[in-house]
Amino acid sequence: MIKTSLEKKIFVFAAIVVIIAILGVVAVLPSSGILKNMFTPNANTPSALTSVMTEVKPIDIQYNGSIITSIGNTNAVLDTKFNLTNPNDNTLIVEMISYDIYANGIVIGHGQYGQRYEGTWESSSYLPLTQHNSEIVSVDTQLVNDGNNPQIWSALQNNTGVKFRFNGTAYYSTHSAFSGQSYTKDFDFTQ
Repeated sequence: MIKTSLEKKIFVFAAIVVIIAILGVVAVLPSSGILKNMFTPNANTPSALTSVMTEVKPIDIQYNGSIITSIGNTNAVLDTKFNLTNPNDNTLIVEMISYDIYANGIVIGHGQYGQRYEGTWESSSYLPLTQHNSEIVSVDTQLVNDGNNPQIWSALQNNTGVKFRFNGTAYYSTHSAFSGQSYTKDFDFTQ
């Protein structure tokens, strides 16, 4: 009877060690680079495994211009376009583009596309950007005249002498069955 009890304890201990080892591999393997050194991706490699095995190059962001679509005495709408390019061999998920808007060096608003990934893909505007593909994102931003910069608001209304600057960050990721790495790319554009 003692022998059976001892055998059960050894079996349970061995099972616990195996489970801990598996959890360790699952937790460490995607971000460790071990797979990148062990395997070379080819045409037959599953796309989820490819995203773990390859280095993720930064997303390319280019400014495609801005235009004021409407303006009054108290508010305006600024339409801004960004061209996003994925230089990678796997799909990236563009979660959010967030930026401050400057007019002649003074902050006049904040623009945002999408929202950060928080465990669910529902009810958001995530943009899947497939490999070696480009997409133009258009963002309408509401600008409010707070009364502190009448010269800038007048220049906006008359469309004269306004130099825009967009300073922000793009958030993107490679969420797949094997990995869920998040990345950022800062930008600073002047029109």
